[in-house]
Amino acid sequence: MRKFMLLTLLFISALMGSCEKDEIIEKDVYGNGPRTNVPGSLKGNWMYGNFSMTEYWGQNPADYIGNAFEMAIAFTLNTNGTYDHYFTSKTVSGGVTTYHQSVTKGTIVVNEALKTITTYAKSAHYKQTKNGTTTENRDLSESEITKTTMYTYELRTEANGTQALYLKLNGTGNALQFLKKS
Repeated sequence: MRKFMLLTLLFISALMGSCEKDEIIEKDVYGNGPRTNVPGSLKGNWMYGNFSMTEYWGQNPADYIGNAFEMAIAFTLNTNGTYDHYFTSKTVSGGVTTYHQSVTKGTIVVNEALKTITTYAKSAHYKQTKNGTTTENRDLSESEITKTTMYTYELRTEANGTQALYLKLNGTGNALQFLKKS
């Protein structure tokens, strides 16, 4: 019986220690900024994308260089008040294909009454490649990160049944349509 109780206590201690470690890792990655729980209707992955109608080929018509411009923005909004923000773009100019990619992590406050989402960035990582060669791959410095961003939002269901989150940066301009991804 003593062995059973000792093993049970060790098991509970191990569980509590791992929970604390997970919480510390989360705080290091997402920070201690203001946060609220994310409502179920907003929780999940949301994606916006755009591309140009211009295409480029090399001097040999069989050598496709690519679309002139492509861009995607995505958010993962987590129930616990944290978020991941992804950005990627590709340009083709003068025969050079350039990719820009970044991921930002932080905390989020959702005000359902005012229909606002405020993000509090903790960290961001940036990568650039040109013609397949990485030219930059680093964490952004504190001065390069936009710490606080506010969006106004509207949830809609599109004609095809897809959930859409319309976001306006700081409540101005045209809303971008982010579609829910599973």
